[in-house]
Amino acid sequence: MWLTYQVIMNSPGLGPDDVIAMVAPEGLASQTQHGKRALSGLRDFRLVEQDDDGALSAEPIGSASQFLRVLRRRAVVAPLDQGADFVGAPDLRAGLIWLMRQAPMLPLDYDTVQTEATANPFVNDTRWNGFRLWSQALGFSRPALGALSKNANRGAKIVPDPTEALIDAIRAPFGDPLPRDQQLPIGQLLSFLRTELPVLPGHPSATYEGMPVDDDSSLRVLGLALSSAEQRGVLTMAYQSDPSGVMALPDAQDFGHNRYVSTVAVKG
Repeated sequence: MWLTYQVIMNSPGLGPDDVIAMVAPEGLASQTQHGKRALSGLRDFRLVEQDDDGALSAEPIGSASQFLRVLRRRAVVAPLDQGADFVGAPDLRAGLIWLMRQAPMLPLDYDTVQTEATANPFVNDTRWNGFRLWSQALGFSRPALGALSKNANRGAKIVPDPTEALIDAIRAPFGDPLPRDQQLPIGQLLSFLRTELPVLPGHPSATYEGMPVDDDSSLRVLGLALSSAEQRGVLTMAYQSDPSGVMALPDAQDFGHNRYVSTVAVKG
């Protein structure tokens, strides 16, 4: 998708067939289909524009990481918040909303999703396989360790883990950045993250038809990501006496127990 975007960005005015010809080697039908799907996705996310003559154009983006950041933003923000004619990928967004509420240590494949994960939005294994790859690319999951798997199926599995998306949101937000090296209430950080990544539990738009009501366990994945960010030096968390708000996180240093956090300081 980034390659397709680069062609359009660097050669404005090309038509769809010209773009596909430049990104897909001649005679490789499968690559041509990949190119067509990439172009369709760029249109759906409104990352490229096409005029009445069929000419394509795209805004300058300096790197693959910046492109991923913009793509993630288009994927997670509610379609209605991006305009009445915005298509996006509503099934992908519903899947991310669901994923962020799952147990962080349960490896997920399609069989597990159907038997152990209730109220999921996936109608078939084809949808699941596509979602699995998208969730990893956007920074909301990672490949599961084989040792965690309880069944004999050796197919590819993921576990929910938004650490990469969370760290990227803190370091390069679309809204106002958090102040550095200041003690902030944990509630301020959670509000910031829900605004930047509105598929996280607690955001008003983070819902889909048939989704169960959130409970105390819905923040497990977010808590794991915050602990991972702390281990990587992005932030520090602490508990102060008489706090205005407290969050219980899985303790990275004491497995099976909660760690109570009231303040956070962003480091970088």
